[in-house]
Amino acid sequence: MKKLSYLILLIFAFSCSQPVTQNKATIAFTQSEHNFGTLQQNQKAVYAFAFSNPGNTPLVIHKVETSCGCTVPEWTKQPIKPGEKGKISIKYDTSHPGAFSKTITVYYNGKNSPVHLKITGNVAYPE
Repeated sequence: MKKLSYLILLIFAFSCSQPVTQNKATIAFTQSEHNFGTLQQNQKAVYAFAFSNPGNTPLVIHKVETSCGCTVPEWTKQPIKPGEKGKISIKYDTSHPGAFSKTITVYYNGKNSPVHLKITGNVAYPE
């Protein structure tokens, strides 16, 4: 009886699981890397990665992750229709001097998800 209960529970778990729906959505960035160059400490550092949906199905960005808490993303939350554009803005915290290289990972509803973006630069040491 115990084995039967486990089997029923297992079948129920598989039948209720929601698969992640991916489609043929595509995303095209105008550029995937940005170099801020040399910044001053506490200088504002924001860059917007522009993208478009060249496909024929709506594009949905599910999540944008950064490799460090010093990098904060904001992105277009609504579905991007075919032919439309969106942006992912990245704000970098320049309070700590030194060179930086950060990766931004973009998860979307296409088969090539995720894609990676990159920001680099250097925060000058105070004199």
